[in-house]
Amino acid sequence: MTSRESLVPKRKRVPKDKRSKVPKKYLSGTKGTKRTQLASVIKRIAKLYKEGKTVPKSLLKQRIALGKGSAKKKRSKAKKGRR
Repeated sequence: MTSRESLVPKRKRVPKDKRSKVPKKYLSGTKGTKRTQLASVIKRIAKLYKEGKTVPKSLLKQRIALGKGSAKKKRSKAKKGRR
């Protein structure tokens, strides 16, 4: 018989931020001090969740506020009409 490990494919490692060890997808769109603050808030939320404690709304609001970038929108070029 073959072992289960040989039948199950290996999962790809999640790319993480070098400094904070938080997965990059949670820190995308942020730079500098906001990035480090966001990483620390995410770590605090994760710690509370793992301990089975309630996560305060203020902490969740803080995470949302840090994750929001500037309100710049890119305009797409106007489509040319058919001739």
